[in-house]
Amino acid sequence: MEIYAKRHSLFQDKYNEIRKKYKLIGALRLLAFLGIVYCFYLSVSRADYQYLYATGGLVVVFLIFLNIHASYSWKMRYAEALMQINQEEDQFLKEDQWAFDDGATFHTPDHPYAYDLDIFGPRSIYQYLNRTASYKGKEYLATLLKSRSTKADILKNQEVIKELSQKVEWRHEIYAYSKLSNLSKEAYERLKSWSESKVNELSKVSLVLAYVLPLIFVISSIGFFFDSTNIVWGYIASTVFSFNLICALSKVRAIQIELGGVEKIHETIESYSSIIKRIEKEEFATARMKEYLKEIKSDSFKASTELKKLSRLFEQLETVANLFVTILFNGLFQFHVHVLHKFLKWKKEKGRLVLTVIDIVGEVEAFNSLGNYSYNNRSYTFPVLNETKQMSFQNLGHPLLHAKKRVTNDIDFSNQRFVILTGSNMSGKSTFLRTIGVNLVLAGIGAPICATKATFFPLPLLVSMRLTDSLEDSESYFYAEVKRLKMIIEQVQSESCFVLLDEILRGTNSDDKQSGTIGVILKLIREQTYGMIATHDLEVCNTTNDYPEILMNKCFEVEIKNDDLHFDYKIRDGICQNKNATFIMKKMQIID
Repeated sequence: MEIYAKRHSLFQDKYNEIRKKYKLIGALRLLAFLGIVYCFYLSVSRADYQYLYATGGLVVVFLIFLNIHASYSWKMRYAEALMQINQEEDQFLKEDQWAFDDGATFHTPDHPYAYDLDIFGPRSIYQYLNRTASYKGKEYLATLLKSRSTKADILKNQEVIKELSQKVEWRHEIYAYSKLSNLSKEAYERLKSWSESKVNELSKVSLVLAYVLPLIFVISSIGFFFDSTNIVWGYIASTVFSFNLICALSKVRAIQIELGGVEKIHETIESYSSIIKRIEKEEFATARMKEYLKEIKSDSFKASTELKKLSRLFEQLETVANLFVTILFNGLFQFHVHVLHKFLKWKKEKGRLVLTVIDIVGEVEAFNSLGNYSYNNRSYTFPVLNETKQMSFQNLGHPLLHAKKRVTNDIDFSNQRFVILTGSNMSGKSTFLRTIGVNLVLAGIGAPICATKATFFPLPLLVSMRLTDSLEDSESYFYAEVKRLKMIIEQVQSESCFVLLDEILRGTNSDDKQSGTIGVILKLIREQTYGMIATHDLEVCNTTNDYPEILMNKCFEVEIKNDDLHFDYKIRDGICQNKNATFIMKKMQIID
């Protein structure tokens, strides 16, 4: 797939072009600053006011260059983000390099299937899918993978994933803006706290003084300009300047509380404004995306415009840390008091908009990730949902295995709903259980699965494959497994579920293990349970003779050719006939 390599090259050229302009404007800005210093020096040293006009003109030029320089800085970072996105995608597909967040922070060992199926962690399904940059995007993707969706939600998700999969450029733009927003968990919690906090509006006295005192200052300054011999005007102007400064400084604490110690929060808001603007401008056909648009856009309202205003207000409040701006602008007209007033008014009227937008963008990021996954795997299929309790998969494979190494299999749970799977060591039993589990998780969130054809109906997924003992909880492996099985049995008794079990009751003797395994199977099939259990105990397979309408035997086989093991990893009907444990131990000279 060469599209990512081409786009990486395109944005690398754009980045280099912008960088040249950025450096040029930076040099011109420096020259303008040096010119300001030199002209001001000449005006003082020669007492020539003509140089002051030149100084003023250069200040204007400097501010223009400053603004252009900041604009190029943003464009350069944006191009760099797009360049990185395409480079990472290209390396992921061609070199198997996974540069994406693995979601380890969302790992929960007691989850019904997440730990057993490697949903989170290094080289997990989460890392394979994840193309989110914001904390809320990461969280929503994790929530999707850990939660059970309704049939209606699955169908909606399928629609939006299909739609977004074709919008490569749009998806990358959203991803790039989100990278620039740098919305960490801490920043989100701060914005959430700010959005939900009480609005303490300025008193009427403060507002009156914010208008009256600057007006008096202007009048006295004009009086001094036209009648400089009358020092009263100068005294009035200097006194009012001081009062203006005192009034503004009295609000510094309130400003710091609103800013909450977060640096450059305006950049985060600005990025979200850009994301929302991009969403507002795009045409969508699916119900879910139209629902998002309805929340952020109407004939008289655009969330992107409102966020742009908020970003500007945050940026202006942040200048309170600039001593020059604080003294000069506040002394002249109480700048920060007026900004704070507008800021608090915005917060009172539209404060909840911030959380709404962050949530919507987080969900869009998650669906963009799934759209990217669908685009990269166009041979995968979207499972058909049915009401007739049909569940079958053709050419089912594990999505995390490379296509060249992946072996696919057919499996059908429609007639006999529970499978007893046997096979020798390393024959592929556990991998096949995880293959079924991971694809059911993907199907359950509306994503395409690694199969050529599939039909299913959503069921709660329960898995027991990877358990550990706990010294901290004084809990043995056996007891941990029994607790897990108890949870599964209680769940299937309350509703129909899909269960995957891998070699249960390993921590006990052979007789107990056999009778216990059969007992668990009987308990499961007594309810409307679908699923599969892998076992080495061939006696367990005889249970299918008593329940042929519910149970079926499947197996993986191994062949010994030229004193070596050969696995084809293809599932077969019946019970495993070959064993390899003794052969492997002899070959490794563990036993004679």
